[in-house]
Formats: sequence, structure tokens, C-alpha cells
Amino acid sequence: MIIGGGDAPPSFEDDLYVITDLYLKQLVNSMRSISSRHQRQARSQKQLFAHNALLTSVDREKFPPRKPKVSAEMMFEMVKIGRVSTDIPKAARRNVMNLVADNVQAIAKDAPETLYELVSRIETATLQEMISKYEEKLGQSLNETKWQSFFEANTFILSMAFAVPTIFVRATPYVHGKRVTGHGGKYSDFLMRGQGTGNVALIEIKAPGTKLLTPYRSEQQGPSPELTGAITQVLGQRRRLITGWANLKLDDDGTLKDTEAYSPQAVVLIGTLPASKLDREPFETFRQVLKDITVLTFDELLARLKYLHDALTATPITEASSDSAPLWQF
Repeated sequence: MIIGGGDAPPSFEDDLYVITDLYLKQLVNSMRSISSRHQRQARSQKQLFAHNALLTSVDREKFPPRKPKVSAEMMFEMVKIGRVSTDIPKAARRNVMNLVADNVQAIAKDAPETLYELVSRIETATLQEMISKYEEKLGQSLNETKWQSFFEANTFILSMAFAVPTIFVRATPYVHGKRVTGHGGKYSDFLMRGQGTGNVALIEIKAPGTKLLTPYRSEQQGPSPELTGAITQVLGQRRRLITGWANLKLDDDGTLKDTEAYSPQAVVLIGTLPASKLDREPFETFRQVLKDITVLTFDELLARLKYLHDALTATPITEASSDSAPLWQF
């Protein structure tokens, strides 16, 4: 190792480390600064702990609890070091989020663009995690019960099945049919409502591996019994929901608040798109002539999630490219 003059940065070549005297002094001063800063922080934390443990504990009104203050230096280290090394310890992640949550009003006032960026990043990361879990489960051949549990925990995915903003209301809702014995009730898989009008919607879930087509003639495929059965099932639930809506609202415990049965939508989530173009034609032709019901496949629902993610992460159109770009974009 050689310590010399000049102001060149350190170098290492042929097992020889060369550093200037000036750089070494700056390094030592920085080390001392870090030590002093942490000593001040430790002293401040000890004083705060002693105040809360000894004084606040005996008279909270006279000695209100003190909250720790985060210095500018500490925040700088948290942000800059964190952005380079994003491996924040699991135990500290919630504390970091709580720190942001406690100061969200101040952040919104002083730096709203920072808050918007944070919200956008959280939403995008959450959506990406949701997509990853969805894709993973599609490869596991899960039954309907497992999928119902997954969608109940991730109700946002179900809202993507509709053309208008839709809100989750309840899983396995009772729709009609109980006798005096308490038996014979009819249930759907999920109940949703439109965010604007409150119009209710029913979703019936079948497994992704459910067969959609079956041979009708040698040259023609037709809808499978599983597909037509699911459609018949949800249409029956829809009819019973309409006829019994007044009684359901009368006995409601608040679940049906802001909901109306104007013209309930019905959705069947079933199977995956046929692999061949020849088979996609009869499937698409069949579902397009259905009335009051939408048939959607699991991979189509996944594609909608991915499209939303791509839209959120897309690079905005710049003024430089506005001549060739459309007047608006999603």
C-alpha cells in the first residue's frame, strides 16, 4: 500500500493499493462524522426512552410521551442506501411503512408528487404480485373450491370481469329458495355490484380445466355439457335473485346496502381458450349470442390484469413524439 500526494482517486493494480493523503484524511473525517452522529442519536434515544419509561408511565398528562424525531441525515441514509440495496429486513419493513403513514399528510402537503409516485409504485407492485400468484395457480390444476378461496382473498381480480367499475359484495351469497325447514337454499359463488348504479352481478366459478367444447358432428364442435350446465345454473340463480330481491332487501343486515337488482349481470368464469383457431370459432360464436350472461375464461381474465399492469407501467407520451402519437391514450 502506498500513501502519496495529489488528489487522484484510489487505485489497485498488481497487488499495489495507492491512495492519496488527502483522500485518506477525508475518509477518516467521514468515519468520525458517522460515529459522532450515531452517538448523538443514541444519546437522544436514551433520553426519550427514559422520559417515557420513568415520567410518562407515572403521569401521562403532566409528562406526555415523546416521539422520536428522524433527522435529515438518517432519512438521507434510509432513502439513498435503501435505493441501492433494496433488501430491507422483514422486521423493519412495517416500521418503514408506519413511518410514511404517520407523515402522509405532511408529505401530501409538501411533496405531493412524491406521494403520487409512491402510491403508483405500490399499486404496480401489488398488481404484479397478484399476476404472479394467478399464473402460479393456473399451473397447479386447482379445483373450484381452491379458486373460490383465491378470488375471495383477491376480489380486485373479479372486478376485471366487467366493463364498468365493480365492487365485491359477498362470497357465496344466498339468492333464494329456503323452505321452512331451512333447507333448499340456492347460492352463487360471488356477488358484485356496479360502483356507479349499484346494479348487482353474480359470478359462477368453474375450474380452468373444465372442458368447453364437445364434438357435435365430425366437422363441428359444440358447447360442452359442463359449459351449458354452468350457464343454466347461473341463469337460474339470476332469475331467483330477481324474484326474491324484495325479501332479501327486507331481511338484509347491511350487506346489500347501495345495491339494486335493476338488471343483474351474470358471469361464468370457466376453462381456458381453445388452443386451435378451428375450435375458437364455435366457442366465440356460441358465447356471443348468449343473452344476459358473459362467459369468460381464466386466461382471458389474466390477460386483462396484464393489460392493466402494462398500462400503469407504460412510458408517457412526450411532446417530442406527439406528432406521430394519438391525441389520447389509455
